[in-house]
Amino acid sequence: MSEREPFRLHRPAEGWIVPALLVALGLVLAWAVDDPAWVNGRAALTDSLPLCAVLGVAVGFAGPKVGWGRWTTHIVGALFAGLVIPILAGWAVAPAASIPEAFRLTAEGSIDAYLDLAWRGQALTDQEIHYILVLGGIVWATMQFAAYAVFGHRRPLSAVVIVGLVLLANMALTARDQLTYLIAFTAASLFLLVEMHAFDERATWLRRRIGDPSQISALYLRGGSLFIVIAMTGSLLLTQRAASAPLAGAWDGVDDQLIRIGEELGRLFPVGGDFRGGGGVNFGSTARISDRWFSDDAVAFTATVPKETEGLRWRAATYDTFALSAWIQTGTTAIPVPAGTPLLAGTPEEPDPAYTLDTQVTVRPQDYHDTLLLAPGAPTVVDRASNLLLSGTDGSFSGVDLPGGRAEYTVSSSILRPFEDDAITGNKLRAANEDYPADITARYTAVPENALGPDAHELLVRILEAARTTDPYDLAVTMQDYLRSSRFTYRTDLTGVDCDAASAVECFARTQQGYCLHYASTMAILLRAADPANPIPTRLVQGFLPGDRAGSLETVRNRSAHAWVEVYFPGYGWIPFDPTGGGVGRPTQIPAGALVPSAAPSARPSVGPDQPDPTRRAGALLPGGPSGPTSSGPDDRTILILLTAILGLVVLTLAVTAWARGPRGEVSPEAAWQTLSRTASRFGFAPRATQTVYEYAASLGELVPVAEDDLRTLAKAKVETTYARVRLGGARLDAVRDATRRLRISLLRLVLRRHR
Repeated sequence: MSEREPFRLHRPAEGWIVPALLVALGLVLAWAVDDPAWVNGRAALTDSLPLCAVLGVAVGFAGPKVGWGRWTTHIVGALFAGLVIPILAGWAVAPAASIPEAFRLTAEGSIDAYLDLAWRGQALTDQEIHYILVLGGIVWATMQFAAYAVFGHRRPLSAVVIVGLVLLANMALTARDQLTYLIAFTAASLFLLVEMHAFDERATWLRRRIGDPSQISALYLRGGSLFIVIAMTGSLLLTQRAASAPLAGAWDGVDDQLIRIGEELGRLFPVGGDFRGGGGVNFGSTARISDRWFSDDAVAFTATVPKETEGLRWRAATYDTFALSAWIQTGTTAIPVPAGTPLLAGTPEEPDPAYTLDTQVTVRPQDYHDTLLLAPGAPTVVDRASNLLLSGTDGSFSGVDLPGGRAEYTVSSSILRPFEDDAITGNKLRAANEDYPADITARYTAVPENALGPDAHELLVRILEAARTTDPYDLAVTMQDYLRSSRFTYRTDLTGVDCDAASAVECFARTQQGYCLHYASTMAILLRAADPANPIPTRLVQGFLPGDRAGSLETVRNRSAHAWVEVYFPGYGWIPFDPTGGGVGRPTQIPAGALVPSAAPSARPSVGPDQPDPTRRAGALLPGGPSGPTSSGPDDRTILILLTAILGLVVLTLAVTAWARGPRGEVSPEAAWQTLSRTASRFGFAPRATQTVYEYAASLGELVPVAEDDLRTLAKAKVETTYARVRLGGARLDAVRDATRRLRISLLRLVLRRHR
């Protein structure tokens, strides 16, 4: 009898260097995606991406080697990824979890995230595990496709293209310098192409029997390596020396379109990472509180302004809803307004000449990529067709959208009179009544659950003790000064700060460091929460601080992008306050003025245009009114509901297919029981060692009541055949087969069950 030959790992026909190069490409891609810390700024959550890349290469390599076709390889790889990636995602959140527990954490987190966005109407979700799942799937799928393209189709260029596209997309989204990853990818790609070309030539020489294939292989490798070294060296030198961008003009306007699409999808993606945001400043309908704030010196825009005006804040958008890690414009209605037509006429934010002045500026956007109009104060007239963005049933101002790109425009606006004029004084605001309009109260006073943790509550108590009153004006001034003090540190880069707090406000109160969005968010939410019986209406505003003035020309740079708050005072409208410290913010300083013995005038709308026309948009503020406005924002969940329907159809199709397919071949009670226990075990409900067959079936029946009868049928058949040695046949075996068929579908409900 001959001895068994020891196992040997056979060398692939392409050589080991080809799969090694693919693994290198996968690691470069995984590290590049992991580098920006996309998931809420926590880099540790995506540390499993390199393993996903290696496993994707392994599947794409093994499939062709065992004789699988394209679809078989990708389906098997997808199933394998569907088991492995959820476990890796669960371990990223809970490293000590068991395999079933990790799988369950991922399933529950993903379901909760979907319910938050699609059915609960939330603008953002505080779940994060589904983002790990998605990023892991992207890396795995990319490398699996690339590996099969090389070993299954012999098309290395396809592999290089698909990996390169994903890498470039990641580089386009992040503000981090990823030139090192690009260099490593380029080198590995070139070596891969050379190796595969040499392999093809060797195969041709062997097939035609023309000389020694090793000679041509060595020639290609030597020449290719020399070319790669020269090309990479030259590219690095050009990168350091190049002073022009000859192709930049070809992309003008393309980034603006991408930004607008990204704004619509932005709430579906994680908050965090060093997001580039289109290369310049853009605000949009969602103000995300990520790890970094704009800090580059590129010119955002220039403006021609009246010489007599100084220190103008450039307002772009206001936000009403705090979503723990972002601010959202909810229920926004877009109303088309022709060029030269008053913007705010007929809205609650009409002007009061007693408190405002009119001014006119000409804005020339440069690195400012948003289509939101910039104006000092409240815009009244613009010389271009625009869309006025209003929120709420009464139509509060959210912004003005300018379709058509970044062309120059002239805008008239109403700004608050200088506080030295005594039109608005501290005593007047202190005496203002607190009878807020119902729509203002409903929209600008909400404090979401988990917004305030123990540290934020403690901060609010300290500020209330310092203010010694809940009067809205005194409390706003005290809070502005308190947050601007040296107790807090201004930082635009928080990538090294690990804060697992539920909200940005709690994180700021705990770490006492952040940038303008942290300061402004904290002030807005603490004002809303200061007096639960009569919360103070407060909203967040984004725009720019004043720029550098040279005569009538003002130059505003990206680093001047800023966020502040506006507090509503009946009779006076929205008054700005800026709590940002570090010498960055421009605090509101209002003189006390003469004592006011009685309440201010009855409630009026806030600052607006100088020529109100209440009849111009009568009835047009509600969605579907005469002007035919379009609604956007989190209240419009049509896309998600459509995706739900499509997903449900896919699941139903798979279920029907599984039902029609049924168990293959002859079904014995023993095999049926093994299938049952194996399926339940995959979902984390394996039988315990002390359980009998009947006890295990009963426990599963409690979890899935609809399957009780089928479980009882299988349990009885299992006991009779295994222990009583009864041979079943005829109707009994048919019953076992039918029960097994039904359980293939009904036991899927275990995915949604929680362990007790």
